Amino acid sequence: MRRLTLIRHGLTAWNVSGRFQGHSDVPLSPEGQAQAQRLSEYVASFPDMDQVYASPLARAVETARIAFPGREPCRDERLRELDFGDFEGHTRDELDADPRWLTWMEDPFDRPAPGGEAYRDLRDRVTAWLADARARHGGGHVVAVTHSGTIQMLFAALLGVEKPRWRKRIYVRHTSVSHVLFRGDEAIIERVNDTRHLVANGEDPFAA
Repeated sequence: MRRLTLIRHGLTAWNVSGRFQGHSDVPLSPEGQAQAQRLSEYVASFPDMDQVYASPLARAVETARIAFPGREPCRDERLRELDFGDFEGHTRDELDADPRWLTWMEDPFDRPAPGGEAYRDLRDRVTAWLADARARHGGGHVVAVTHSGTIQMLFAALLGVEKPRWRKRIYVRHTSVSHVLFRGDEAIIERVNDTRHLVANGEDPFAA
């Protein structure tokens, strides 16, 4: 693989209400579908793509199908978001009253969420996916439609950040596009959180 394009899924109702989704299979909201449609107009200009991959969760698969019509994405379990376990479906305000949340927040990279994963688990599985994709696709261009946490952990691994901190991370907006260029063992992150397709349609580039 010479080029990797990473795309976050479109907006969901749980995103709007601030609920942790993780492995919960929440579909795109109408606004998320509109974002994916705008994305499709942008990615139509991309160079030839060997394969479109997606997390198997509905919000990622639906984004991929809208953005790349006629190309059924190859679903890979390793591209899922973090499994937040017992915390899924809850808001941050609700979780701040749960002592288990406060304990997990002390070290979410190495400590699994109750009934779920640690961020180290997420990093390990997404880097395993990347190694397989690079071996399979040679000098080609691969697209992965996935999740914020998945993209963040992949960036951390590529940049050699051994233990990412919970509140020190790269922001990844819904349907944003990021590009990584590979030259042998060298990985160059050349574009992050590109949302020009949303800005062109009047969305606030600084909205959460």
